[in-house]
Amino acid sequence: MTNLTLTIPLPAHQHPSSSKRLLGLPLELRNHIYRHALVAPPKHSRTHDDDCHFRHNHTATSIEPAACFVLDVATDPIPRDYYIYRRDPPLQCRCAKRAALNLLLACRQVYREATPVFWSANTFVFYHADDFTVCVGARLRAACRPLLRHVYIASATREDGQLWTTRNILSSAWIPGGGAIPRWLQFWGVLKQCRGLRTLAVQPEVVRRHGADLAALGRWLPALERLELTWVGKYKDERVALSPDGRDFLLCGSVQRETMFVRAAQAVDLGAADFGGAAWCKELYRDFTTNFCVHLDTIVRSRFLGCDADGPDRDRVELHAGRVAAGLTDARRTWTVELPTGKTARLDFLAVPQSRETRMRLKKVRMARDAARRASGKPTAAEERVQREVRERRAENKTRAAAEEARERERVLAERRRKEGEREEAEKREREDRRAELERAVEAAREERRVGRKRVARRGVEEGMGELAL
Repeated sequence: MTNLTLTIPLPAHQHPSSSKRLLGLPLELRNHIYRHALVAPPKHSRTHDDDCHFRHNHTATSIEPAACFVLDVATDPIPRDYYIYRRDPPLQCRCAKRAALNLLLACRQVYREATPVFWSANTFVFYHADDFTVCVGARLRAACRPLLRHVYIASATREDGQLWTTRNILSSAWIPGGGAIPRWLQFWGVLKQCRGLRTLAVQPEVVRRHGADLAALGRWLPALERLELTWVGKYKDERVALSPDGRDFLLCGSVQRETMFVRAAQAVDLGAADFGGAAWCKELYRDFTTNFCVHLDTIVRSRFLGCDADGPDRDRVELHAGRVAAGLTDARRTWTVELPTGKTARLDFLAVPQSRETRMRLKKVRMARDAARRASGKPTAAEERVQREVRERRAENKTRAAAEEARERERVLAERRRKEGEREEAEKREREDRRAELERAVEAAREERRVGRKRVARRGVEEGMGELAL
């Protein structure tokens, strides 16, 4: 007997309509959705989430690390082994990561429609010019490079000032045959392909000796509206002043809450009469490094960090001695200062102490969350951390006990092997002694027989001589 299936058709109004889905909406609405989901502030402007471990356990003077400097990157443009020698576990978070990027993987139509929105509406931040060269030149599709509109390159460490390099930046391989290429050749080659750029911020070392490349910016980047030179100041507390952190800030947990970062930028006049000339580039670099950067560094040290600008302790930074400006907290990160030249500059503090309001708000949020977890019968975050530490300590003790037991067994076995070896050695010596004694006895018997034969032979000779004499 076969089973019968009854099919009841649904009314027309109950069928799922394509208009209720994303691709069924008008393109204008889809673009608004793409922009809302994919466009985010630059990562140097983002802060930590309230549940991030970098936001808790702060004092009135401890520094909350900048989210962009402790970002857990998916792939490092330059291998970590290239510039770091320690093997410390990285201390990082994901608060500055872009969200909703999986939307680009929904289907080909969504990717085709959302890609221009993502690449043209976001500001992409790179720490070094080499990072830009590798990410854009080697990993980004050629069709997406002209879609870039805003690029920002800034770092607290200066770029390599050498004019030639023996390493291929795009492939991270050494140039065969000991050859060399111009240091910034690949950077400018990749930049030429980003023809849709509107704003570009670079470090001063990039434009120092590249007047011809600067002069050709108008031809390569016809839509360029603003060019800036970037500066990032780094100020470490005197307690960790000698602690090396290298390029990778993720591997230096001891200095992350003891370092303050400040960024600023100076606009370049794209309409200058001698724009791109060798003398103009040299003067631009000199003015930026010796005037703009020096003035900003002096202002930050004297006005915000409480250092003596002209004294012998100018480079001594004390973040926990009450010298930091009272209003310099996460409640106000941006300041406008006036330079001695009469111009103004904007300072953005990326890592600052938490305000009292922030600490109280985080404490209230933490207490409310703990109360909710207790009400539901679950342990609080602190209790979970203690339990995890207890489990880890027990596991470590168990591992240590197992290791000690293994070492004890190995010691006993080694002692047994030693005694067995000594016994075998004694037996071997005893056998050798018996063999030597037996050989001596055999040799003595052989010698005695030889002497006896000689005695018999001598007696026979004497008897023969006696008979002859008779």
